[in-house]
Amino acid sequence: MSESLWSLPADELLRRAASSDPTPGGGSIAAVSGALGLGLVLMAVAVTGDPALDARRERGEALLARVVPAADADVAAFGALMDAYGMPRDDEASKAARASAVEAASVRATVEPLDLVATLVEGLALAAELEPLVKRSVVSDVHAGADLVRGAGRAAIRTADINLAALERGDAPAAAGLRERRDALAAALEEAV
Repeated sequence: MSESLWSLPADELLRRAASSDPTPGGGSIAAVSGALGLGLVLMAVAVTGDPALDARRERGEALLARVVPAADADVAAFGALMDAYGMPRDDEASKAARASAVEAASVRATVEPLDLVATLVEGLALAAELEPLVKRSVVSDVHAGADLVRGAGRAAIRTADINLAALERGDAPAAAGLRERRDALAAALEEAV
């Protein structure tokens, strides 16, 4: 898929997500959902209209700027992994090249969703800070946004898990560090207020 998921009408994005196409998958839909959740939190700040919240709004916009590209990055990471799996295995040299490419692509396909989770954990912290500061009439939007962000983080963890499991089965050097990061982020996601 060469076009950005963000250029699709919502009904087309939903149709593709519900189709047999491999993308958009869990990681990219997690990014879209997380972005929408952050959008709700930012909307509550905008409706409140308090200049004292400007710095927090800027933080939220910076987080959103990191989450939005994660949707297309996940699609690209999956494509790179599929390309690696499709490499020839005709002789020992090509088998070794394929194994190396699969490992590198699997690392990328694990790092991308973990980076998303790290950003979403920051988004949850921001939502918790903003909840007592926004107008009461929009606090439910902060809550709903935080719920979407947390759910998106959980979905991104699941995307990382499938790739991490493959790295662990292959005893990839990066696996132990990625497992440690995954577990720390999963705990942070659940502990976030």
